[in-house]
Amino acid sequence: MPTSTEITISEEGKSSRANYLGPKREFTEEERNNIKKQLAIYAGEAEKLKEEAQRGSTSCIYRVLPRLKESNGDRLYKPNKLSIGPYYYNLRNYEDFKMAEDYKRKCFGSLLVKTTDQEMQINTHMSCLQRISELEKEIRTCYSEEFEVAGIEFLEMMVVDACFIIEIIEMFELGTKVTYRKRESDLEALTWMVPYLYRDFLLLENQIPFFVLEEIHALTHNISVEESRFTMLSTALRFFRNGMKRFDPLSADDIFEMDSGPVLHLLDLVRRSLIPSNIGLGAMGFLESPFIHCISKLKLAGIKVSPVMEAESFLEVKFKKGVIEMPNIAIDDLMRCLLLNCVAFEQCQQRSGRYFSVYATFLDCLVNTKEDVEYLRERNVIDNYLTDDSELAGFINRAGKDLALSFLDGWYMGELFMDVDRHYRNRWKWKWASFEREYIDKPWLLLSAAGGILLVVATSFQAVMAFLTYKYKSC
Repeated sequence: MPTSTEITISEEGKSSRANYLGPKREFTEEERNNIKKQLAIYAGEAEKLKEEAQRGSTSCIYRVLPRLKESNGDRLYKPNKLSIGPYYYNLRNYEDFKMAEDYKRKCFGSLLVKTTDQEMQINTHMSCLQRISELEKEIRTCYSEEFEVAGIEFLEMMVVDACFIIEIIEMFELGTKVTYRKRESDLEALTWMVPYLYRDFLLLENQIPFFVLEEIHALTHNISVEESRFTMLSTALRFFRNGMKRFDPLSADDIFEMDSGPVLHLLDLVRRSLIPSNIGLGAMGFLESPFIHCISKLKLAGIKVSPVMEAESFLEVKFKKGVIEMPNIAIDDLMRCLLLNCVAFEQCQQRSGRYFSVYATFLDCLVNTKEDVEYLRERNVIDNYLTDDSELAGFINRAGKDLALSFLDGWYMGELFMDVDRHYRNRWKWKWASFEREYIDKPWLLLSAAGGILLVVATSFQAVMAFLTYKYKSC
């Protein structure tokens, strides 16, 4: 017979608590009012959750996930000299950022005074503020978090930041030599800041929507938004590729074929430009985990690494006949920031392919120690501009740590991972690799073994000839 705390199942399949003998709770009026207030709080939280879900479908500028900052530190996600947009707006009064704010105002003025008509300058400024005011709601939905900058302060922030970015990439799209010769004396003072600007322009938390740049560029240059979009894409790519020592800017056709969707911001533009057109996302849902052994172990199975001289991007890694073919990547402070912020963007942006996340995981698998980095450096697939190989090994291991990767979202190196793992598990490959290490890689041993074999053959031949000679003589 069930006790008062046992559960019974009714004929309809519903559970009930039988013979419950406890007294019925009588709630006081005060308790009922408190419950009512608590329910209102819960309802408000549910509404906030709904708003966050809606914001998540439109946002593209995120706060970096805490787990990534814990692994890699704040420094590579935080601006050094320049605050762009609302997330680091409070830093603009700090000493390290005051000089950049001063140059922002100068660049904004420089952009306005392209025309000497003061009335036209005023109209241009007001037109920019008015256009941002019209787009304010759309701009705010691009940010994953709400921010306090509002009113005319918000409008000025967006206009001045956009004008500064436009002026900088137009000035230095071909390098640190100022493009506008007639204004060289006015603008060459900015040259020293360009390395900081490359870096700070590519931080995920330091972005403004790309359509803001397009709109402001169109108004300040008196052109259509469509023409502005093309100009901004090509000019910005030349600016950043020069900073990354890449002198092969994409053509106009390539720019518009990079992706079906619009460019979201400067970081997204550079990220897309580095995704090769000849690689796709392969569904790899049947793999248990993304893992291959480090290069020190792979070498024991005969797997080698070879540099690729001609490739669209360092992401274009292939595996052919026991050789991992890797394009060269130069890792300096700018590349560290680019890699980490592209990974951070992909970890937040569910609508994008996770190319950089996969690449970071691949490097993390290959590298365990500084000896692994040394081998890759000697094979000319990595150029290390950091302090030493130990620092680079630590960076690679942290960059690939705790990344969320869904095979259903695509895994562009899936086939490579499978082929490398299959090769590694092949025992015949191990035996042949061992033979290569013992003999082919040590020619004196191979010559010694060949000499021994020839001696045995010669001795055997001599014995056979002596036997045959003796036999025929006896006949």
